[in-house]
Amino acid sequence: MTLAPAVPAGVHDDVLRRVAADVSATGGLTFYVEDEAITYTADGTSVLVEEGLDHGAAAVRLSRRAWNDLVGQVSTFVGLFLSNELTFERGGFEQLADWDPILKYLHAGIPPYDPSRADFHGRDPAATFTADTDDAELAAQLRTMGYLHIKGVFSAEETEAANQEIDRLASLARPGDDQSWWVTTEDGSTALCRLVYASLRSPVLAALESDPRVQRLGTLLDPNLRIAPDRMEGTAVLIKVPGRTSGLSNIPWHQDCGTGGHAIFCPSVSIGIQLTGSSAATGNLQVVPGSHGQTLHYLWKDRLTNVPVVGIDTAPGDVTVHIQDVMHASPKPTGSGQRRTMYVTHYPPALWDHIGPGQALNDLVRNRTEQVARLGGPSRDAT
Repeated sequence: MTLAPAVPAGVHDDVLRRVAADVSATGGLTFYVEDEAITYTADGTSVLVEEGLDHGAAAVRLSRRAWNDLVGQVSTFVGLFLSNELTFERGGFEQLADWDPILKYLHAGIPPYDPSRADFHGRDPAATFTADTDDAELAAQLRTMGYLHIKGVFSAEETEAANQEIDRLASLARPGDDQSWWVTTEDGSTALCRLVYASLRSPVLAALESDPRVQRLGTLLDPNLRIAPDRMEGTAVLIKVPGRTSGLSNIPWHQDCGTGGHAIFCPSVSIGIQLTGSSAATGNLQVVPGSHGQTLHYLWKDRLTNVPVVGIDTAPGDVTVHIQDVMHASPKPTGSGQRRTMYVTHYPPALWDHIGPGQALNDLVRNRTEQVARLGGPSRDAT
């Protein structure tokens, strides 16, 4: 049985030359899949794939199911690492991470991000819109940038009612309850940073989740996308904790399929209802415009230059929209923190064929947030 997947159409030699040069000093990578092996090497101009050989500087062992999931973009190396489905026989996490953009390109045709190739078609990455903007214009901006900012979608009365419900749910939350995420603060205490499956416990939030204004924005790219209240952490509420924390309050640069699921739920669209407004002081959303549908090394900030970054400042009642595989982050607040954003994500129908309630990777690692946050070391702070 062959391990080498067919190279997808659209893979270009010039892109391969560039990514091969990126890993020429890293050394080869061998995968052991049960009793077979496959090795990837780069000579600075191209990538060579050889079965049955092992001359890689790093070697990884995994099951055939895990290999198929990796090749098929159901799981990523990060997801397999966190779920203990791969082991290193030589080398380690950093060498595998260096190869990740090449493997995604060879296996699935997902190109590595290159800021020099970004084409915004004359559009402004910092543009804002209103609810009166027509769907065609909103969709065009979303397809180009990977995100939107729409002002004044919800009233002060609506955001106040939602905040009161979040206060109630927060008062009931406890570490380890599988309905919340927690971090450790500078003084060693725990603090709530996220509520998950929130609409299942609140009729007020459920009504907001299914509001026609939310549905309109969530289906701009595809009318078949729909919400998943009982899986993928459902509707979640981000609560930014001020100061230095240990855990995942300050969410580092990531793509939401970074631990797996690209083939299943991309391109999903996430609606961020801004319940408090946001700025650098409260820890706002940051994005790399035009990065969706591409791969960025998880330490791209240390390796790429001239990458555009947009910080989205919002008022209460505004809405942000982002395609889930756009590169984005929510860095440490420079001031008081306490931003609250309610996220309602719309997924393709294929999600329901693959992921049931409580089966997403986040459901498995919810109480291991500090381990997840340590994957990238200090540079993962997204500051």
